[in-house]
Amino acid sequence: MAVLDTCTKKKGKLIIPSFAIGRAQEIIYALDRLEHSKLLPDIDVFVDSPLSISATDIMRLHTECFNEDIAEYCKTDPDPFGFNRLHYIQSVMESKQLNIRHKPCVIIAASGMMEAGRVKHHLANHIDNPATTVLCVGYCEPSTLGAKIMRGDEEVSIFGQRHKVRAELRRIDSLSGHGDYEEMMRYIDCQDKRKVKHLFLAAFREEVEL
Repeated sequence: MAVLDTCTKKKGKLIIPSFAIGRAQEIIYALDRLEHSKLLPDIDVFVDSPLSISATDIMRLHTECFNEDIAEYCKTDPDPFGFNRLHYIQSVMESKQLNIRHKPCVIIAASGMMEAGRVKHHLANHIDNPATTVLCVGYCEPSTLGAKIMRGDEEVSIFGQRHKVRAELRRIDSLSGHGDYEEMMRYIDCQDKRKVKHLFLAAFREEVEL
């Protein structure tokens, strides 16, 4: 488990770049369940994304939209997006304080592809530290900073400066919103085959810098 390995064993920071709407709430909910089950170590978790916070507040207002699993979970935990050591960060000053914090913690910040948002500042400050772990939880388009980091580039440019990538890199593919070939086949199989005449697949081509 990335949280235990990073925050307990290495005493470092776990940085989770995340899309602000949908993905961030999935991660918060997963951590909430771990906390509720007393499986989360005694560390602080920071959601450093104003848009994520706004989206989470809206979801809290519409519990009628929760799926069956979350609705059932809410019978024992009324707030699936909140626990004692979970902190929502709004101000820029609070965000900057996380970069000079020496205690282990989890930081969830947008953007998911690491191209913009507050996560870039956290990466710039921690990507060269072996005690840091960057946990990718979604798809990164091949030309983005996230793709360059996760494919194993030894150096990356962040805000115009070169940074050595010494952080541990991990990935969770199961949270991706993109369907794999089996999901696509199941979707096609449900269609009226007499009406499906063409199937178009759009693929990204990775560009190589010479």
